[in-house]
Amino acid sequence: MLVALLGCLICGVAFQLLFAETRQGGSLAESLQLKQWQRRTLELVKGDLERASTWRIDPDASGTWPCALAGRQPKLAITPRDGSDLVLYSLGTAPSAIWRGSVLMRCGPAFDLQGGIRAGSRYQNRVVLDGVDRFELHQPPGLPVLQMELEQRTRLGGRVHSQGVG
Repeated sequence: MLVALLGCLICGVAFQLLFAETRQGGSLAESLQLKQWQRRTLELVKGDLERASTWRIDPDASGTWPCALAGRQPKLAITPRDGSDLVLYSLGTAPSAIWRGSVLMRCGPAFDLQGGIRAGSRYQNRVVLDGVDRFELHQPPGLPVLQMELEQRTRLGGRVHSQGVG
């Protein structure tokens, strides 16, 4: 009887350790996925900045934009060198309930299959990143670069942070 009790205790401890390891592995996988999405988003913004003649950080929300903002706050307005309408990144309420929280949206021309801007395409308002807690931009005085920071929260309350320069 004593051996059976000890065996049950050892199995219980082993199951607890296995469950904790599985939960920690899932949390790590989620953090890595968010980090990858953040890097992809920063590369998209950087690509738009490379095609820019000028940009404005935190432009006036009452401006005339190619896409509806639906209450989101404009964060970055990029004027392309080719003279087309500006590309706008906005942060705020998600367009539907399928998203986790605040979204970063890109209002701009569509892309072709090779990742370039499709000539003559209509402007589209698309979610770039979901569950965004923070999207901050800063331009150092006198430098033609933009520092970008993104932060998201994991389901277990951790934080994932990325930064880039464009």
